[in-house]
Amino acid sequence: MSDQSVITAETIGTAARFDPQLRIPLRPRLRRGLLVSREADQLVVTGPPKKQLFRGKSATDLLPALLALLDGSRTHAELAGELGRPEEVVFKTLSLLWTCGIVEEGPPEGAEPQVSGIDDHLADYLSRVGSATEANACWEQAAVRLRSAEVEIFGDPGLATLLHDELTGSIPVTLGTGSTPTERTTLVVWADTEVSGAGTDTLAEYCWEKGIPLLRLRVRGRRAALGPLVDPRTTPCLNCLSTDDENDDRTTAAADHGLAAALFARDLFAAVSRTTPTPLPMRWRLVDLETLGQSDTSAATRPGCPRCSVAEGPVVERVAPGTRFEASVAMPPKEFADLKAHQMHYKPSNLALQRLSRTWPVAPAVELLPPEHDRLNQQWPVAQPGPDTLSLLLSVTAGIKADGAEKVARWTASGGNIGSVTAYAVVRDVPGFAPGIYGYVAAGHRLARLSSQVDGVPGNQALSLVLTGDFPKVARKYSAFALRIVLLDSGCAQATAREAAHALGISFALRPRWDDDTVAAALGINPDTEPITAVIDLGVAP
Repeated sequence: MSDQSVITAETIGTAARFDPQLRIPLRPRLRRGLLVSREADQLVVTGPPKKQLFRGKSATDLLPALLALLDGSRTHAELAGELGRPEEVVFKTLSLLWTCGIVEEGPPEGAEPQVSGIDDHLADYLSRVGSATEANACWEQAAVRLRSAEVEIFGDPGLATLLHDELTGSIPVTLGTGSTPTERTTLVVWADTEVSGAGTDTLAEYCWEKGIPLLRLRVRGRRAALGPLVDPRTTPCLNCLSTDDENDDRTTAAADHGLAAALFARDLFAAVSRTTPTPLPMRWRLVDLETLGQSDTSAATRPGCPRCSVAEGPVVERVAPGTRFEASVAMPPKEFADLKAHQMHYKPSNLALQRLSRTWPVAPAVELLPPEHDRLNQQWPVAQPGPDTLSLLLSVTAGIKADGAEKVARWTASGGNIGSVTAYAVVRDVPGFAPGIYGYVAAGHRLARLSSQVDGVPGNQALSLVLTGDFPKVARKYSAFALRIVLLDSGCAQATAREAAHALGISFALRPRWDDDTVAAALGINPDTEPITAVIDLGVAP
């Protein structure tokens, strides 16, 4: 196990003291269905979503004794007393065990009648894999979610029956017999095939008006769409969500409907119980039933849609790319948030990202004056950029305030504290600096001279700042969501630069447009991986 993938008890225990999203069980118990085995120098736990190994003296001394006491009846203080250990040590150990999916909260008061009769295998599963999302403090909460659901299936009779059989035993489910669901239904499923018949629009309209979520399974040829989920509280309508539906010319194989039903049932179970991750409700899966290739997709409200748009005018059949991107990375409603994903903030590999930045090691280094941040506390007369103001502007726009043992502090807000903004100074007329293009080395507060040519960034102001986003660095943690963070970080940096320039009396102008390829060539970057997010002109033409 690499050091960059190990979360220590010290790290997560310290974080759990102030982070409300780290919900350490108050009366912890061992999750059901786990296998704990002790080896010579380590403790191995099998059964959680990921196999866990604990090494060191505490793993063979403290952990076995602690695990034996975790039955959901004792508080942290009571556990510490029985073990003869400080409560702080017990808390940090429990924090680590919770993060690793070993413990959960004890049974909630009054839960027994609600979960009586639950199959032991189902209870073991809900408990054992519940740490995949940490949406439920204990397995009983997931069981109550399942028992409280009332799923009614409409559409293709054959596919509907397959779905019914897959879900029976875990979720209350019935086959719809009319054109509209019963009053007790909490989730409607539409089994959509070439022979499912008419009625989709009527059913979707009824569910939309009544506020009943509708989840669709669509099979065409050998292609299945496990969604979308339509919920008037959080999503566009079915017509908007199905704009990009595609047909498949291949002939459906005999087992395709059974396979599609099983895959769909898994996502439906995950969405209702919240025990395992699912792209629902904001996205859904597209599956090739021949190759099992999968991809996630999403859609957005079409401007002018009479059902779910506030925009007036004709319906726009194809929404803008920017809107589609926002829909593809949109955060789910709070009830679908996964606490497990939040724990990834404390992985050493993610914490290390805040100290990574570009340095241009082979470029000539150019020192900057120490930034005088106190100058920003007053308003200065109009001036041209100088060596002191260039240093100060770069510091607050893309620089580091302090590098502590636990955290890098920045002058400007940054998503995940990763620091995605890279600044370039295009110097045309700044005393003490030869004209040229410089990269800002945030870690050392200095410049790297990249080029003596400034023509690639057109302009005649004394100084231009070009801001780019380190997309690959942010994507290591946030994947496709990284682009949104890069753009948000740039907005914060631009706002900081504007306020600082105003205080220093320096003219500030954001360019509304520029040629990406030309500017990227001048900076020596690839705009596909380091997008240019702002070009700022400072000072006036000499």
